[in-house]
Amino acid sequence: MVATDGVMIVFRFFHIVAGALWVGSAFMFALFIGPSAAKVGPSAGPLLHVAVKERKVAKVITGLAVVNVVAGWSLWFGDMDDYGGLSDWLGSSFGVGLTIGALLATSAFFLGYFGVGRNVERLVDLGDSIAASGQPPSPEVGARMAKIAADLERHSKLDLVLLLLAVTAMSTARYW
Repeated sequence: MVATDGVMIVFRFFHIVAGALWVGSAFMFALFIGPSAAKVGPSAGPLLHVAVKERKVAKVITGLAVVNVVAGWSLWFGDMDDYGGLSDWLGSSFGVGLTIGALLATSAFFLGYFGVGRNVERLVDLGDSIAASGQPPSPEVGARMAKIAADLERHSKLDLVLLLLAVTAMSTARYW
């Protein structure tokens, strides 16, 4: 398979575009949206409700991650085939660099899905139920909300680090 194969160009396009949007989304959420929402507290609820429940931001970001990872692994297998097999592919510094990047991005996908996306949904659901009740949250609900928010902050920052490491590994693999 040659790098200029039409199918590989399509996979590369989807891999790069979805990856750029995924990393940019993770960056915005971890460093700006999440901390800003935490700082303003309950008044962020309506905006987060629209973003998460109506605009489906968590599902869109998950979709971008799936496209990126599936296209990336497709490229990885094509490159492995070009090198003649797994041992030759992993025997090259380029293959090792891309493999490390692929494993980091795949890990970021799972962490993002389970630790970020699902926790954003849970937090918004909890905020919506509190708002609908018209009463302040009970101490138990407040504690649950604080735990979800802390988990979300930790997971979103770790997810961003994994993504930045993946991008670094993949973008420099040719020079290892």
